[in-house]
Amino acid sequence: MNKIFTPRIIIVSGGTGGHIYPGIAIADELKKQIPKVNILFIGSKNNMEMQEIPKFGYKIEGICISGGRDKFFSLSGFFILSMELMYSFFFSRRILKKFSPDIVIGTGGYVSFPTLYAAKKNKIPIFIQEQNSFPGFTNRIFSSYAKKVCIAFEESKKYFPKEKTIITGNPVRSEILQLPSREKACFYLGLKMDRPIILSMGGSQGSNSINNAWINGLKKLIHFDIQLIWQVGRMDIHKIKRNHTLSYHKNFIVMEFIENIPICYAAADIIVSRAGALTISEICLIGKPYILIPLPWSSDDHQNRNAKILEDKEAAMIIKNEEIDKKLVDTTIKLLNDPNRKKKMSRNILQLGKPKATNDIVNEILQIIL
Repeated sequence: MNKIFTPRIIIVSGGTGGHIYPGIAIADELKKQIPKVNILFIGSKNNMEMQEIPKFGYKIEGICISGGRDKFFSLSGFFILSMELMYSFFFSRRILKKFSPDIVIGTGGYVSFPTLYAAKKNKIPIFIQEQNSFPGFTNRIFSSYAKKVCIAFEESKKYFPKEKTIITGNPVRSEILQLPSREKACFYLGLKMDRPIILSMGGSQGSNSINNAWINGLKKLIHFDIQLIWQVGRMDIHKIKRNHTLSYHKNFIVMEFIENIPICYAAADIIVSRAGALTISEICLIGKPYILIPLPWSSDDHQNRNAKILEDKEAAMIIKNEEIDKKLVDTTIKLLNDPNRKKKMSRNILQLGKPKATNDIVNEILQIIL
């Protein structure tokens, strides 16, 4: 009876926002359905999850592991990675023994590997949530041991055991489904209702190439009185804020990281972003015209694969990374002035949304542990 009301759950989530926020969405829905649930996150001590996850009221334990495919291509790098994996496995096993979870949920990424391995060794049920159309290495490896695998894209089904894989869509935070009106969002942000607004996001770390394209196109945006909500990332924030053109115009909101993304989604007429699976899933629910710039060096080229699904369904446009400087500003302005195409893209992208994804995923988890 105790297990029914107070399940103990570990969520391994980290590396990038694309792995972190699905974990948070799952945790929020678990708490909604079972208020007394005991949830512990595990992430990398060196990454953003150590700051982000506590903001949502959850405890997190950090393990010492870092990613990087380049480590496989040098003897010293491979040695460091091996030591990190070994140390993280023993530390994860200690956390599992102390916390005694009923299930371990992995949302992908290198951070998940040692904890999922420790869960397998200790015969603790494993649950996997895969965000991308081409699944990551960790999730592919541990899918054989998982009780259930929830995926976002039909295209990734062939990589997982058929009998335990279900297409649910990606889990998104509940506030994405309850956006304020554009009028309220513009008032909150101090933007003009009657002028177009672009929301530009370069991923959780920011994008130097996207930032440079906007810097070079500022005069055009000013000429057409176009407003820009601009997430620039930690690396470029100080350089961009020193730009004199920006300081004299109220049309530009520059942020290192967007904390209140629902407000920005609600205000935007067009969204420009990398092709991370979580962002795509959120845009599919809000139905805004969308320009994708896939990160060319994403693991297994998953961002290009994600973006192609939307482009093939005429639900988004793709600009290649090497064409950003030449095409980004002009393409965005052209789309802003094409109401028929915007309407068609919005209609098509809404058809891809899965608003019940988080609830469906949590129901699968509860079927395992209750």
